Amino acid sequence: MKTSNRILVLLGVFLLAFIAAMTAIFCVKGAVPDTLIQYTMGAGGVEALLLAGIKVSKVITGDKPRESEDEP
Repeated sequence: MKTSNRILVLLGVFLLAFIAAMTAIFCVKGAVPDTLIQYTMGAGGVEALLLAGIKVSKVITGDKPRESEDEP
């Protein structure tokens, strides 16, 4: 699995767990920490945007993924 795919999977799992935790907190307390939600979702969006920028720059410059020597 490529590094970028691992990052996206981990980001997705974290955000899913975060949303579930915030839902549970809302059910128990009746309110959620709005600032924490805003900055957590914002940071996840920035991470995904930077990863997309790296991918686009690699496509534009013509970088190809390295192929292992074992493959025919």
